Amino acid sequence: MSDFQRPRRLTRALDDLPGLFDDIDISRDDIAGDIIVSRSRQSVQESDIPELDESRVAPRQALRFISFGSGSSGNCAYIGTSSTGVLVDAGIEGKYVTEQLLHNGIDSDAVKGIILTHDHGDHVKYAYSLLRFHRHMKLYCTPKTLNGMLRRHSISRRIKDYHVPIYKEFPFEIGDMTITAFEVSHDGTDNVGYSVEGAGVRMVVATDTGFVTERADFYMRDADALMIEANYDAEMLRRGSYPEHLKARIASSIGHLDNADTAAYLARIASPTLQHVFLCHLSHDNNCPEIALQTVRDALLAAGMTVSDSPLKKGIHLSALPRFAASQLFVIVPADNV
Repeated sequence: MSDFQRPRRLTRALDDLPGLFDDIDISRDDIAGDIIVSRSRQSVQESDIPELDESRVAPRQALRFISFGSGSSGNCAYIGTSSTGVLVDAGIEGKYVTEQLLHNGIDSDAVKGIILTHDHGDHVKYAYSLLRFHRHMKLYCTPKTLNGMLRRHSISRRIKDYHVPIYKEFPFEIGDMTITAFEVSHDGTDNVGYSVEGAGVRMVVATDTGFVTERADFYMRDADALMIEANYDAEMLRRGSYPEHLKARIASSIGHLDNADTAAYLARIASPTLQHVFLCHLSHDNNCPEIALQTVRDALLAAGMTVSDSPLKKGIHLSALPRFAASQLFVIVPADNV
């Protein structure tokens, strides 16, 4: 034996081990050997094994949600069931999106398309590159949004090859999900929010809107989960360094929602059905997660709701989506399964 080889440690005496050509009657206990033992080193009686409750191990219906970045630097999120998913907007580099999907056990082949909210660069910048490298995906947006994107940005006109036209208030299906676009108020081209229904769950996305429109309100009132804008703190914006024309644009009815408006609206519609609130598109200069969360939390508490910072705790789970990084994977189940 060389100096670099270790002798194999045996758990049985050599005389007890069978030879190569011995006739061996192998029983279940022989296979298990010393591996299967109880914690107390005592045999386990069959009566000690609890009966399997299949309802607890059967897969439950759920929507899965991840944000890959939320803010004027770039916006993109994933919503999907166990079999089908979509990206909401495409303002984050495709390689990062694909890596984060795989990190969470989601194959990009399951992502069937991109649904666009509007044509601003922080929502569409990487749409064509994502489609070009994932040719099975389609681009879902209104015809006006597509034309606005081509007019505003240097995007290949070949993106039209992937386009599937959609229209506000006309539901469409992607896999086992039903999606409806609705009117929001912003200064993009033909801006929309989305109601995404699948696995017995409704998630509503309302980002980049100066106020809550009548149709947005209609869908958000019945949501299990909301991704809603809380873009700025009014006092931070007022005292900030932005030029006056930009401040006016942000605070206008076709700009963005501030924390107080979002908080007041959520307090008005909060119900036992609402399980998750994801604050999105927080301004880097005129807001911070702590202020936004506290403003909304205080309003919900004043409305008599229980608020939690964890999806595993009782009450409405409230969180602010990271601006420059991916969130965790959130699993949203029907309200009657919670």
